[in-house]
Amino acid sequence: MKIKVKKIIIILFKTICFLVLSFLVILVGGFLAVKFNLTKTAGNVDENTGLYNYLADSLASSSHSSFLPTSRNQQDINDAKVYCQLYVLSDYVDYNAATIFKAYEQTKSYDLAQKMILAVKLRFTNRELLEERLSICDQEETPKIDVAWLSIRLQNPKQPSIFVWQNEEPWQIIREAVVKDKDVLNKVGSDLKISPRMILSVAIVEQLRLYYTQRELFEQVFKPLKILANANKMAWGVMSIKEAAAIKTEQNLKDRNSVFYLGGPYENILDFKTAAPDKERYDRLTDSHNHYYSYLYGGLIIKQASAQWQKAGFYIDSRPEILATLFNIGLQNSQPKKEPQVGGSKISINNNDYVFGSLAYEFYYSGDLMTEFPYSY
Repeated sequence: MKIKVKKIIIILFKTICFLVLSFLVILVGGFLAVKFNLTKTAGNVDENTGLYNYLADSLASSSHSSFLPTSRNQQDINDAKVYCQLYVLSDYVDYNAATIFKAYEQTKSYDLAQKMILAVKLRFTNRELLEERLSICDQEETPKIDVAWLSIRLQNPKQPSIFVWQNEEPWQIIREAVVKDKDVLNKVGSDLKISPRMILSVAIVEQLRLYYTQRELFEQVFKPLKILANANKMAWGVMSIKEAAAIKTEQNLKDRNSVFYLGGPYENILDFKTAAPDKERYDRLTDSHNHYYSYLYGGLIIKQASAQWQKAGFYIDSRPEILATLFNIGLQNSQPKKEPQVGGSKISINNNDYVFGSLAYEFYYSGDLMTEFPYSY
């Protein structure tokens, strides 16, 4: 009897040891997979990728396309169409129509207005109805909308933003925290010669993703202090940059044969000041008091992706949805091509599904924070 009990105890002990060992192997394997980007895939593809590409292509080839038209006649044509579109939008989403109106009056950019309108259309429930009503603005005899009358009509919007994240408390916290980083973001933009708003469009998605996946942490720590979430485990800093991605970014700056090489002026921008680069890198990216290096590494990844595509003959500098996608899936998955895909990790905000690139586009063209981080072409 004693022998039988002893055998059972031995079997149970071995089973428990096996299960514990298996669990540890899985944990270690998962850690190493994330650490060295072995889990990186091409991600999910947005079903509206074709619409993003169609608008970008049509604006590039259109006679409308320019930041500031060279002729008064062209400006009149642009104004007529945009004001007509905003009049239609004001029937459904007057908050967003008012925001686009403000951006258009500041920039007079037809391209910008169309991209902002696309962001609205992609979130519209009955897109066919909206398209049908907007189609009148494409007719030769475009309805003439008096700009002063339209301005008054849009003064006091009654509907909330069509972008759900804009109406939620988390965004108000993130927004307030981002404004505190205005100077450091502008410095990074100046140092890299890249739009601060482009860097911010990626940072915002990372912040929204952190909140909606780690809500308890956000509520207990970041909300009371009104600061940005600072990742410090598998990925680091306000832009959630993995160690392997940071190291590769540093290497690309020095490797003159790399398709991501940016040129001599940037070779030494990330040089370390100590003899302990691993610790210095970690300290840089996780510094909760100064986010300069978080934005700098993030901006360099965006700039390196853009450089690779430009060398291949494709210009994506003004396409936040593509640059954000490449940031999210990793430069090792970046393959320049004529019809790029908008995609990346899935993010759900109050039952509204996004992929990383589409949410970056939505923020970029939402008009939010355009006073602090203006649109630049």
